[in-house]
Parts: sequence; structure tokens; C-alpha cells
Amino acid sequence: MKDYYVIIPAAGKGTRMGRSYNKLLIELAGLTIIEHTIGIFQQDDACKGIYLAIQPNERDVLTTLLDRFDKVKAMIDGGKERQESIHKVIQTLDIADNDIVLVHDGARPFVTHETIHKLSEAIDEYGAAVVGVQAKDTIKMVENHFVSQTLERRYLWQVQTPQGAQYAKLKSAYKCASHEGIVGTDDASLLEYAGYAVFMVEGDYDNIKVTTEEDLTNAKAILTKRREVGYV
Repeated sequence: MKDYYVIIPAAGKGTRMGRSYNKLLIELAGLTIIEHTIGIFQQDDACKGIYLAIQPNERDVLTTLLDRFDKVKAMIDGGKERQESIHKVIQTLDIADNDIVLVHDGARPFVTHETIHKLSEAIDEYGAAVVGVQAKDTIKMVENHFVSQTLERRYLWQVQTPQGAQYAKLKSAYKCASHEGIVGTDDASLLEYAGYAVFMVEGDYDNIKVTTEEDLTNAKAILTKRREVGYV
């Protein structure tokens, strides 16, 4: 089990859910989504620090809400976009170049310790890694509503978080993207652009990102299932 630090972008919005506030403050089974997510890392002995990127106007709310989580080391004012927010947090870290840093979506409250540990071990061995699951459906490329190509499913993975790398590599990748004006779809894409090989770690399909009302329904079902089987 490898020690790690985790960055959690928590400056989300509730637009796609029709909410006027941060979707991470929506409650599931008596706790907000962000409490569920932070709790996973708080309970993991391998986690040495949690760093949040937040909206400045939510600092007081989040400080009160997360006061009991002593692994939350800092809340950094985020930028306009996720990539900018994460970069700001990376620049504040005072850790060793070979320390493992993960980035995890605040809206993914179901990642397991098993997945996190597999990821951190892969990063220790390969330098950079990402969590994902194999695509179940056939994926087609479409142009002007016509299918232009059917992709080979056995090579396709649906990418999740956490993602991460050794600190020096992650810092270098974000610096490179900033200097060259590159906007990536995730952390792994920035590492790839910077020339780093990224290892794929198999996760699980419960590690959903809660973005829509349908996702909330699925999230409640996952919580119910885990309680029935005695999941901790």
C-alpha cells in the first residue's frame, strides 16, 4: 500500500441537475456528495493529505461542512475551469518529486480503497496511471449523423478518476499545458501530451460521476446495494 496525496476539484455547479448551487452539496442518505467522497480518503491510512479546489464564495460553507475531516489540509481558490483549478492546487503543494498525487472528481463518491491502492501502486511502478473500465457497448464514430467508423471495442476503455502521477511528472504536465495553451479532457491527456506513458488500472462500474438526476437515482441504488451486502 503506497502513501499518496489527493487533489479534489470541488468547485462544481448544479446546472445539469437544475440546481442553483454546487451539486456536491446535494444530499445522499443524510450526507452531501462531497462528504461521501472526502470520507473515502479520510478513512484510508495511505492518504496523507486532501487538497480541495473550491469556489471562493463557498469557503465558509465547505469549511464548516468538512471541519471533522482532519486530512483536508487546504482549500485553494479554483479557476474558471477544472484544469486551471487543479493547476493552482498543484503549485501550492510542498512535497517530494516522487510522491504520488491523485486527482479525483468530487462528484465520484463510490471509488473504493481497493481501486485507489491499485492505482497508487501502478503510479509508483510506472510513473503515471488512470482508472477505467472496459467499454460494454459498441462505439461508432459519426459525422453528420452517418456512421463513419466502428471502433474495435476490445481496445476501448471508459476513463474515470482517480488519475495521477508522481508529483514532478504531474506538475510538469500541467506546466507544459499552461505554457502551450493545451486544454485536456482529463489529467491523463495532459500527461500523454507531455510525453509520459500512462498505465490503465481496471476499476469498477459503480464508480460513477453524479452529474444528472438519473445519476442521483443510480447513486441511491448503489448506496442501497452496499448497505445490503455490508459494504464499508
